[in-house]
Amino acid sequence: MKWRKPILLGVLVFAVQFFLSEYLMIRRIRPDFILVFIMYIGIRYGSMTGVIVGFAFGLLEDLLGAGSLLGLAPLTKSITGFLMGRLSGKFQRMNPVTFHSLWVLVVLVHFGLYIYIRFQGVYESSQSVFWKTWFFSTLYTFVFIGIFQVIMPFHRIQTQE
Repeated sequence: MKWRKPILLGVLVFAVQFFLSEYLMIRRIRPDFILVFIMYIGIRYGSMTGVIVGFAFGLLEDLLGAGSLLGLAPLTKSITGFLMGRLSGKFQRMNPVTFHSLWVLVVLVHFGLYIYIRFQGVYESSQSVFWKTWFFSTLYTFVFIGIFQVIMPFHRIQTQE
């Protein structure tokens, strides 16, 4: 596997997440560009690479202060990288509705775990605020996933396991 292009693209995505997401923040909710990058890496290179990249970028995100709980982002992003890697090369063998439903489910699970663990106090005090936070965080990232799906759909990515 050629590492130069994914590493440079990953550095660019991380820089966008770290510097630009502040300007895109709406009511303390930011899009997760790193998650979108990990999804594409998992689809293209498989589960093992998805887990490694998810863990590395999640840890970097936590260490640089973007997350409040050390280890939460590596956990959820590793799970996302693994699950997206399991979808790698499966579009031709699956019903397209099933394929797209599965990657949507992966994103919903990612945000479900992340938001639940990070905002447990909110869940216990006000479930309506918790569910709104989950919904709008997920929706905001889905907007950017949708934009990237127009540019480069998941089913057109050639796998390189």
